[in-house]
Amino acid sequence: MNNPPAGQIPLPLNLGDKATFENFWVGHNTELVQAIHSSVQTSEPRLIYFYGPGSAGKSHLLFAAMKLAREEIVNTSYLSLSDAKVTPDLLAVVDVAHLVCVDDLQSWGGDRDRERALFTLFEQVRHHGGQLLLTATNPPEKCGFGLADLVSRLASGLVYPLRALTEEQQFEALKMRARNRGLSIADDAVKYLLSRASRDTGELFRLLDDIDRASLIEKRKITIPFLQRVMQS
Repeated sequence: MNNPPAGQIPLPLNLGDKATFENFWVGHNTELVQAIHSSVQTSEPRLIYFYGPGSAGKSHLLFAAMKLAREEIVNTSYLSLSDAKVTPDLLAVVDVAHLVCVDDLQSWGGDRDRERALFTLFEQVRHHGGQLLLTATNPPEKCGFGLADLVSRLASGLVYPLRALTEEQQFEALKMRARNRGLSIADDAVKYLLSRASRDTGELFRLLDDIDRASLIEKRKITIPFLQRVMQS
């Protein structure tokens, strides 16, 4: 089997706009975002573990960190443990001397071989002076890990909850995403969207993708009647 070279593990990205720190609405996560940004810029050996519900923006922050690292000419590696193609063997080819991002950590909880592979990755990154950014849905002790040493290692760094956006923050985040795309959406149209769509931030941003495409195809302004039709379809 031909393994990809270190630092070149393909990213399963499908973001409507490029993930950066600038287009991440911080909300109540200022300390976490500053810690990630500072860690990447200084290239100091560090582990940052942050957790939260789906669509809270965990992957966005990982991708933003990798983009910043590449601007600083630092190698990056990304692994999503929810991806069936990611196996313990794949962890052995990661560039442990630089930035390593591991998404969906909880997906390997309860599998002893996979937990040992994660523990080995942690030790290798620490030994070679790299950086680890880790995400999960829960704090280390609540991810179903049976390997106590792994839990203690994961909890030894900076651990933050990633707090979901409030309704007011979702309003501002949607307006920001629309501006980044060059979309003009009146406040009443944004409020209508929030009142009718899912409160899941990820779903809201995916709906914005659909609205963006529809407005480009039809060359229409984004009004409430237009939103009604797009959402019905």
